[in-house]
Amino acid sequence: MSSTDESPEPPLGIDPVASRRIFFGMLALVAGAVLAYAWFRGMQSPPPAAVTRDPLLSAGHRIYDARCAACHGPSGQGDGPVARNLPGPPPVEKLSLTDTTWFHGDRPDQVMAIVAQGIPDSGMRGWNDVLDDREIRAVSAYVYFLAGKPVPGELR
Repeated sequence: MSSTDESPEPPLGIDPVASRRIFFGMLALVAGAVLAYAWFRGMQSPPPAAVTRDPLLSAGHRIYDARCAACHGPSGQGDGPVARNLPGPPPVEKLSLTDTTWFHGDRPDQVMAIVAQGIPDSGMRGWNDVLDDREIRAVSAYVYFLAGKPVPGELR
């Protein structure tokens, strides 16, 4: 057999075409994540004057924007971007914090327990592994504010 009859050996090393595909695929993923983050940060609105004047509500607003708005929406109406992807019927009624009646109680101890421990089998996680008692109290107070209810003295 002559050397021309043999099939060529595959080149050793990394395939440059595959490397480029992997690189550009990773670049697209990172760019998508950055754009999604920028979009979500842009949808957050500045707090009302009543919130900025009250240190408890101001702290609660910051925590709410960072931890709660993705599901409950920026104004607590249950229309956050994550809410659309939750399983089951449209969750707006269950996720809205602006209702006059809350499904899981509206006493301060109940609201703080929900923030701290979550609601089992609902997608609502507890935040007691991330937030301290002062922060749980602040975000609970902000939830009352979103609902148009007076902030109970127990939270102050």
